[in-house]
Amino acid sequence: MSPQRRAILFDLIAGVCQENLEVASVQEKFVERICQAFEAEGGALLLIRSNGLEQTLKNFANPKPIWSFLPDFDLQSHPLGERLLRHEAGFIPSNYQLPGWFQDEEIPTSNLYLQPLIWEEELLGAISLINLYQEHFTEQDQQLLNKLAFLISKSIAQQRQLHQLRIENANLEVNQWQLLRSRNILRALFDSIPVSMYIVDKKYNLIAVNMDRAKRINLPPNELFGRRCYEALFNSEDVCPDCRVIESLFGGKITSRTKREWQKDDQPLEWEISTYPIYDDANQVTQAILFEQDVTEKRRLEASLAQSEKLAAVGQLAAGLAHEINNPLTAIIANTQLLQRELKDDPDKLEMIDLIARAGQRAAQVVRNLLDLARKEEYLFEPTDVNQTLNRAISLMQHELVSRSIQLIYEPAEDLPQIMASQDRLQGVWVNLLANAIDSFDESEERQIRITTTATENEVRVMVMDTGKGIPPEKLNRIFEPFYTTKAPGKGTGLGLSLCHRIVKQHGGSIHVDSRIGAGTIFTVSLPINPLETNS
Repeated sequence: MSPQRRAILFDLIAGVCQENLEVASVQEKFVERICQAFEAEGGALLLIRSNGLEQTLKNFANPKPIWSFLPDFDLQSHPLGERLLRHEAGFIPSNYQLPGWFQDEEIPTSNLYLQPLIWEEELLGAISLINLYQEHFTEQDQQLLNKLAFLISKSIAQQRQLHQLRIENANLEVNQWQLLRSRNILRALFDSIPVSMYIVDKKYNLIAVNMDRAKRINLPPNELFGRRCYEALFNSEDVCPDCRVIESLFGGKITSRTKREWQKDDQPLEWEISTYPIYDDANQVTQAILFEQDVTEKRRLEASLAQSEKLAAVGQLAAGLAHEINNPLTAIIANTQLLQRELKDDPDKLEMIDLIARAGQRAAQVVRNLLDLARKEEYLFEPTDVNQTLNRAISLMQHELVSRSIQLIYEPAEDLPQIMASQDRLQGVWVNLLANAIDSFDESEERQIRITTTATENEVRVMVMDTGKGIPPEKLNRIFEPFYTTKAPGKGTGLGLSLCHRIVKQHGGSIHVDSRIGAGTIFTVSLPINPLETNS
C-alpha cells in the first residue's frame, strides 16, 4: 500500500471517529476521499433506513457529489441487493446488471467493489467503488477497508440512535407538557368543585386534599399531605368509629353514610359522606376517594316539604272540622256569658265560668288560625291608620293585661301616615304579638309591655317590647316556622308567629325579632307606606 493511500485511509478513519456521518457535507467529503484513496473513478454511499427508504450519494466526474432517493429499489429482488442482505463484501462480477445509481452516463462501469455497512447484524448501507485501478485488494487494504466500514457503521448507528433519542426526548417533553397541563386541569377541577374531597391510601395517609376540605380546618392542602386523615382532618388519635372507608380500601365497595356536626351556635350541619375505591393497573384497590357534601339545606328543604304536606293535610282537616267544632264552641261561649251575668254575685263560681269562657275562646282562636294558615284568602287593602288597628288590638287584650297585672305602655306617633293594608289582618298580627308578650312572663318578673309606632320616609314601624324571660339564641331563627313554639307543652300551637310572618309579607313588609335571655324580646314590624304592589 502506498504511503499516500495509507495516509488518506488513516485520515478517513480519524475523521469518522470525530465527525458526524449523518451530516451531508461530511458524507460528501467522505465519498470523495475514499475514491481518492483507492484511485477509483467514482463511488457511492448507500444508506438504508429502517422505514425502507434507500438514499445514495454519488461522486463521479461531476464537480459536486449528487444525492438521490431510490424508493423503487427492492433489495430482495435484485442480485446486488441479495449480496448486501447476505453481508458479502468484494468485487462484483461483470455479468451483474448494475442498478442505475451505480452508473454514470460519461463513465462506463468496468468493475465495482461493494462493502456492506453492518452494525449489530443490521444492514445500514454500503460503500461502492467504481472503476478501480486494480481488481483485487491486498490483505492490508482489505483490513483497513473493513476497519473503516466498521467505524462508519458504528458512527452511522450512533448518530441514528442519537437522532432517535432526540425525537423521543422531544416526544417526551410534549407528553410531559400534556401531562402537566392535564394535571393542572384536574387539580383546578379538584379544587373548584364545591364539595369536600380527599384521597387516602390503605394506611389512612392523605394523598390529596381539595381546597374546600382544607378550608374547613384553615390549613393549605400541601401541609396535610402524608398525614393520617383522622388526625389531620378530625383531630382524633384513632380511626373515626363510624368511618366506612375501610370497606372501599379492602373490599372495593362504594359506601355512603350521614354525619351530624354541631356548630358553636348549637346548630347542626348534616354531611353526606361517600367513599369510592381507586384501582391500579392490576385492578387492585390501592386508594380511596371520599366525598363530604353539606346536605343541611337539602334536609331543611325536605323537612319544609314534609311540613307543607302536613299543612295541606291540616287544611283539609280544618275545613272539615271547623264547622263541627265552631258550633259547640259558640254554644259554650254564649252560655258562659249568660252564666257570668247570672252568677256575678258568686265570685267562686264566676271564676270557674271565666276559665270555661277563656278556654272556649282559645279553642275558637286555634280553629281560626288553622283555617287562616291552610287557605288562601283575599286581602282587602285600603287606606289604614296603623294606630287605630293597634288601639283595637289593645282593647281586645285589655282583660288579659289587667288580670295578669301587666303594665302596658303605648306610645303612638302623632300624624302617622296611612298605609294600604288589610285592617283586620294587621289587627290579628298585633293581637298575636301581644299574646306572645303576655305569655313570656314568669311569676316573679317585672311585667311591662311597651308598644311604639314611628314613621320614616318610606315605612311605618311598630315595635312590641316586653321584659319577659326572652328566647334562647338557638331558637330565634325558627320561631316563624309553622308548629314551632318555645312555650311549654299545652300552652301554644306554634301557629301565631307563622301567621304574623305570612300577613306581614303579604303587605310587602318585614318582621324581625331581637331577644336576650332574662332581658326580654323586641318584635319590629316594618310596613311600606306606598307599596307598588301587594300580594293577595
